[in-house]
Amino acid sequence: MQNLSNRIRVVFRRSSKMTKIAVCLAIVFSTVTLLVLRSATLDAKAQTDVLKDQAQQLEQENNALEDKIDNLGSAESVEDIAKNELGLVDPDTVIIEPEK
Repeated sequence: MQNLSNRIRVVFRRSSKMTKIAVCLAIVFSTVTLLVLRSATLDAKAQTDVLKDQAQQLEQENNALEDKIDNLGSAESVEDIAKNELGLVDPDTVIIEPEK
């Protein structure tokens, strides 16, 4: 049995200039594509971070509104709405206004 290396012969030929140019263009194109994709990835990450912050703020606002809804029926809530939103006062309160 002969040695396999004796039977197989690899021959390298010189490549043409067009082949070299094509390989260089493929490398440049791949590099540019990778840079564009990296930029797009960074932009998407930044937008994701902004949206996460907005979601967190909305969650906090939602919790505050839920607490306000839960307290709407209480006497303190009714009194607070009457004073702050409707401008009403307790009947036992005496209001002294300065002369004009």
